[in-house]
Amino acid sequence: MPSVKIKFRPSSLPDKEGVILYQIISDRRVKTITSRFRIYPYEWDAPNESIITHSASDARREYLYFIKHEIESDRDSLRNILKLFRNKDNFNLEEIFGHYKTNSCSRTVFPFIRQCIEELENSGKIKTASSYRTTLRSLSRFLDGDDISFTTFNGHLMKQYESWLKKRKVSMNSISFYMRVLRAVYNRAVNLGLTPQNMPFKNVYTGIDKTVKRAVGHDIISRLKKLDFGSCEGLSFGRDMFLFSLYTRGMSYVDMAGLKKENVKGEYLIYYRRKTGQRLSIKLENCMTDIIERYSSKTIGQERLLPIVSDTLVYSSALRLHNLRLKKISDILGLEESLSSYVARHTWASLAKRNGVPINIISEGMGHDNENTTRIYLAALDQSVIDHANKKLLSLF
Repeated sequence: MPSVKIKFRPSSLPDKEGVILYQIISDRRVKTITSRFRIYPYEWDAPNESIITHSASDARREYLYFIKHEIESDRDSLRNILKLFRNKDNFNLEEIFGHYKTNSCSRTVFPFIRQCIEELENSGKIKTASSYRTTLRSLSRFLDGDDISFTTFNGHLMKQYESWLKKRKVSMNSISFYMRVLRAVYNRAVNLGLTPQNMPFKNVYTGIDKTVKRAVGHDIISRLKKLDFGSCEGLSFGRDMFLFSLYTRGMSYVDMAGLKKENVKGEYLIYYRRKTGQRLSIKLENCMTDIIERYSSKTIGQERLLPIVSDTLVYSSALRLHNLRLKKISDILGLEESLSSYVARHTWASLAKRNGVPINIISEGMGHDNENTTRIYLAALDQSVIDHANKKLLSLF
């Protein structure tokens, strides 16, 4: 019957930590798995295949207890895998190793998030996948690149992470964004049985602060259109993609990247929103066709309508590059708040409202599920209109 043994291999160098090994033995064949755990020779009890903790300092003891727990988890995992293969007529140790590797990776946070990102991308949820990837980068910076297991993913760690973000002047909405993504990841791990529910987000901020929606006025758009970037094609392209989004009723950048030439139907641009699946039809005006024709030479022989993504530039990278270009353009314009792909969408809604377009028409044009979403979207605009009216009134005194 297959069995599992825990071994210790000392380092060839004196005073260096050795490594814990797992041996799977079946029919006198042995498969050795090198674990990620390292200890000193005097911390290993060979006869009992166990970690020695009683003689360690307090700080070291905590680390050794953690390793001890993880080793037991790994041993149990391997034993459970062996049970799964026990009734198979034919199997080899490589199959067991592959099964273990998949399971062990899923018990640590970073590989699990990457797995979630891959699944989201495969199902077409590009924007959500991008949110997960952004959160993973932030968490990794906080942890100095060191992965952690779900057993150490607790409320204390999340409070430390929240404090770390605050010290770096991250806004409360951005902190909430990171925490809500991590909560979704954690809850999924709980549902898969990778960790018990320990409520690590109970005492961190996961709400949404009311913030001023970022939109720019006619004057900024006019200045933007007149900018001459000379030979800098990247900035010209960034400006044109911002304007194209504005012209097309605030089309999201992911939908722009997904447009194909077949989406042009006569005088109309017809597409389905990636976020909601809603079908939108936009009458093509000269300002839109001018931009499409300007970059048509870059999409010859391709299905894509606009050269936003390519075989060598995936969407997540294209979005980052776009926002970097818009930041440089914002610096040139002397704007206090940087333009972004999201600003174009807010700007269309804001300008429409300022010019008397009813909310139900704005909602329909933007592809919102209902008018309540649009009202939330325009809440800050309403306040600015009131402020402007009050200022105009006060000038009469």
